[in-house]
Parts: sequence; structure tokens; C-alpha cells
Amino acid sequence: MLLKMFRTPEFWYKKNIISKLQIILLYPFSILWIFVDEFKRYFSKTYKSKLKVVCIGNISVGGTGKTPFSIYTFKVLKNLGYNPVFLTRGYGGLKKGPIEVNNSHHFQDVGDESILLSKVGTTIVSRDRSLGAKFIEKHKNKFNIIIMDDGLQNYQLKQDIKFLLVDKKLKLGNGYCLPAGPLRQPIERGLNHIDKIILTGEGDNNAKDLFKYFNIPVIKSNIKTTNLPKIKKEKLLAFCGLANPNKFFDTLKKNGYEISSTRKFPDHYAYKKNDINNLIFDSNDLNLKLITTEKDYIKISENKDQIHFLPIELELSVKDKLNFELFLQDKLNA
Repeated sequence: MLLKMFRTPEFWYKKNIISKLQIILLYPFSILWIFVDEFKRYFSKTYKSKLKVVCIGNISVGGTGKTPFSIYTFKVLKNLGYNPVFLTRGYGGLKKGPIEVNNSHHFQDVGDESILLSKVGTTIVSRDRSLGAKFIEKHKNKFNIIIMDDGLQNYQLKQDIKFLLVDKKLKLGNGYCLPAGPLRQPIERGLNHIDKIILTGEGDNNAKDLFKYFNIPVIKSNIKTTNLPKIKKEKLLAFCGLANPNKFFDTLKKNGYEISSTRKFPDHYAYKKNDINNLIFDSNDLNLKLITTEKDYIKISENKDQIHFLPIELELSVKDKLNFELFLQDKLNA
């Protein structure tokens, strides 16, 4: 939980002297982090589900597009004739689960990502993923594929297919584990048994060169915007609560929006009434329109009519999508 409620430290992605000093000071704690992860991996009891489990995750903290890619994978599987279901921890929510997300749930119950997933398909929240899988196995809908959103460092449930998402711009940062760097695991451990690496976001397409020595197929995804708000002629105050807020601002600029001012909140931030009132006051004072992400928008309960949001999706090229479909069918039917 603590990993999600933070702002990304800048020294993770810089090479100046001050950043190096910060890394040296925090490196002993990184060693402890690695030890704890190895301890969990070694002693965790892993449940093998009767269903195939497709895991979509990352080895760095912060947004790499796991939820959009989970949604993309869900739609591909549906088109191929499978009956998938989402399984997520429900970061930021109070419910331990297993529980099926429904229209009565608030993001404070099940987390913001779970709400987004539930708009696409059946979503099960369970802090214990093995209990979540058992709950799904008994579900009346008889699902045959579990899409595990953010679970590469979870050892409670055996995963049949593993997709690792990496941001094209941020890549793997300085290469160190938390808290000296952004990694949840050492690179060699994190890349173990990964089926495909998916590059996300806007940035350096040469990021795939990072992984050429690991013999893992790399796919480049693209951000697709849908139902764009018709405010391109307006000047905007853009705000969001993301680990990497600049990704959102860059996407807005790429789609022709003029950003005059920005506000950044911690990742998975729960907006208070006063936060929204201040944003509205500032935007009116500066004669700007407010815009945020869909993920942030669902956490706003009042004055939503004064705020716009930018829906996004991830997509693959025609060639990569075909190869992705063939890969899924081959692995799932094995």
C-alpha cells in the first residue's frame, strides 16, 4: 500500500552527484528490501489454479500502464472466444475480499483500478490472490482465464503467462531496488520466466535494447485516446494523482491540448472536497478548464460537471496484435 501512495523521487532517474549520494545512503535499505522479497518468495505457499492465469505486471513502482494493458488483453481474449475475469488486489481499498466489484462499490472500498476494470468485465478483488482464484473457480459464470492485474511479485498464485510492462521513457530508472531506486526486484530476478516485455507510454523506442541480452520478445504498445473532450481551443489546468504525472501531461500535449498550469497529487490520491474546490477556484481565477485522467475522475464525488477527463487505451500494431493473439492461443491451449 505504501508504495502506491507516493510521488516518484527524481533522483531515481538522474545521474548527478546529489542523486548518487542519495543512492549510497539508501542502498543498505535496498539490500533489506531484496532480502524480504526473497524470503516471501521462498516461504510462500503457491496455489495452482484450475484456470489459466495471465499475469500483467512490472518490476518498477509507478504507472507503466498495467490496467490499460489488462483491459486490452481482456478484449483480445474475449474476441478469441475465451471467458476471462480480472483478479486484482484492490490497492487503496478497504475490502480484503474475495469480493466481486459491483456498482455499489466506491473506490475507497475496492481501489480506483478495480473500478476501471469492472467497467469492462467481471472483477474480483482479493488481497490473497490464491483465495481470489478459488473464489473465481466457484463463480457461477464459469470463467476459464484469470487476468491478474499487477502480480509479478506475488507468490500466492502460480502464473501461466507473464507479461512485464516497461515505460519507454523511464525504463528501469537507475537500476536499483527500493528505496534507492524504483525496482521492486533485482533486474535478473524480475525478468525470470517473463514471456514478453511490453513497452508502454511515449518516449524512446530504443528502450527495447535494454533487454536484448535476456532473449525475451519485446513488443511496443501505443497510447490510443478515445472520446476526446472537445476543449482543444481552451487553455487547461491539468491535474492528476499518478506516480508519473508527466506521462499524462505529455499525452495531453501530443493530442493537441494547451496546458497552461498543472497540479500534481500523490499516486492513488483520494481527493477531498477542499482539493476540488481549490482546483475549481484556481481554474476560474486563471480562466482555465480543468482536465484529469479517467482514473482520477472516478475518485471525484462533487462538481464533476466542471471537470473533463481524458480516456486512454493501449493498443498494438496490426502485426504485433496478430502475433500476440497467436501466442495467447498457443500458450492457453497447451
